[in-house]
Amino acid sequence: MTGRPNIIIICTDQQRTDTLSCYGSDFVNTPGFDRIADDGVRFDRAYCTSAVCTPSRVSLLSGQYVSRHDVWSIGVNTGDDVTMVQHRLGEAGYRTALIGKAHLEAYLATPEQSLESIAGFEQGYGDWAGPYYGFDHVRLALGHVNYGMTGHYGAWLRKTFTPGEIESFKTLTPVSNHRPFGGEAYRSRLPVRYHNSVWTTESALEFLETADEDRPFFLFVSYQDPHHPHSLPEDCPPTVAVDAVPEPRYKEGELDDKPPHFRLAREGRLDQSRFVGADYSMSGQGKGHDFRDVDQSAAAAGRAHYYSMVGLIDGQLQRLWRRLEELGLYDDTLIIVTSDHGELLGDHGLWMKGPFHYEQVVRVPLLIKPPGGGIPMRRGSCSSAVSLVDIVPTCLKAAGLEACRDDLDGTDLIAAAPPPDRPVFVQTIQHWHSLVCETVISGAWKLTWYADEDFGELYRLDADPDERTNLWADPAHAGGKATLLSNLLDMKVETTRSAKKRISYA
Repeated sequence: MTGRPNIIIICTDQQRTDTLSCYGSDFVNTPGFDRIADDGVRFDRAYCTSAVCTPSRVSLLSGQYVSRHDVWSIGVNTGDDVTMVQHRLGEAGYRTALIGKAHLEAYLATPEQSLESIAGFEQGYGDWAGPYYGFDHVRLALGHVNYGMTGHYGAWLRKTFTPGEIESFKTLTPVSNHRPFGGEAYRSRLPVRYHNSVWTTESALEFLETADEDRPFFLFVSYQDPHHPHSLPEDCPPTVAVDAVPEPRYKEGELDDKPPHFRLAREGRLDQSRFVGADYSMSGQGKGHDFRDVDQSAAAAGRAHYYSMVGLIDGQLQRLWRRLEELGLYDDTLIIVTSDHGELLGDHGLWMKGPFHYEQVVRVPLLIKPPGGGIPMRRGSCSSAVSLVDIVPTCLKAAGLEACRDDLDGTDLIAAAPPPDRPVFVQTIQHWHSLVCETVISGAWKLTWYADEDFGELYRLDADPDERTNLWADPAHAGGKATLLSNLLDMKVETTRSAKKRISYA
């Protein structure tokens, strides 16, 4: 060791907190995830910064809210003007590596527009393996399940299987005869040995074999699951039984006091509404599905497969921790486990994600195991509201680098005392001329503001954890609502300050 710890961030895609037994779920068993909670801190109120992938992932790696880094949606390239943690650590002498899903650039763009172009990787990018956005070593997986057999992962599959065989793996067999609704369960002919979660883990293990005791590393391991489609290989039995999964939490009529796009989404009419705009379908909802007639058996199967996808990842994490121990790296490595956002999974009568800032979507797992070497950090659980923007300051603090910079919005979480409870923010933007929603969580209160609209949302989470009663129009809460709106304005001013220097009085 050099006196500076190695750093590993594990990031899953679209994972709820109730997928983990360390968060109290009694129908799952996740010893791989739980190991980090046992050896470190479980954050019970960690929030993503956007309800869709790219903006939240850029926040995780930059330590900046969406309004500062300006990568406002999927399909938007990050660009070279965003400084991320791997840039900072690389400048300080760290080896940096990204394995798995990045989604820092657009998937469906042309090869000329994006280095993460699915079409580009299908045509072949040769031996390219980085550098990429400050990562020296890159092994990419793009897309998900049947449309995710591309990138370096796809090239790895092609070493074993013919193009015809790979095409056959893209055909998913539905578990039920129910029409598609975004959360249905599938089985795949792809052997589990060649699943993207296995490939991601093995690629990470290969990188660990090159560890240099004279130079620390920063490793970002990013799993594509449990993002929809909810599919498992045929030779991978579900780890969660259908009859063990709770039913979706939905009460008829609960959307009556919500903004109009909630009901439109439930009825499959969102894509034809004014909330989408003329450019692209709703992020996180696509063309939309009518969720009203999803039957109980199809919902249960889809939910069971979703939780079992997490179980598959859990087994891979156990492999990763074992190898770190064998290499003598586990104790002195800062390990952070989180996800970019959550999933509705039928709760509130909705599926997938998007501009519905329910807790199931915006609250994510966050587990942090501190490194050795005398770096203080409390153990157990933490109930303070924290954000994905806190991950970069935490990494920098562990590396002995300055974390209190003007271009960081978070605070480091490595401390002997709990972090102060402060407002945290979530920003989801469909398009600037159609739907912009911004949420502030402060203490027990949660407010969502919609640009250029007269509706909004206000909840008291301690009294109404299911977010059933919208207090936005209740005059009894006008004062608290004004305070939360002021918090949002303060954040906007802080994150949009100009970097241009004033050089004279006039």
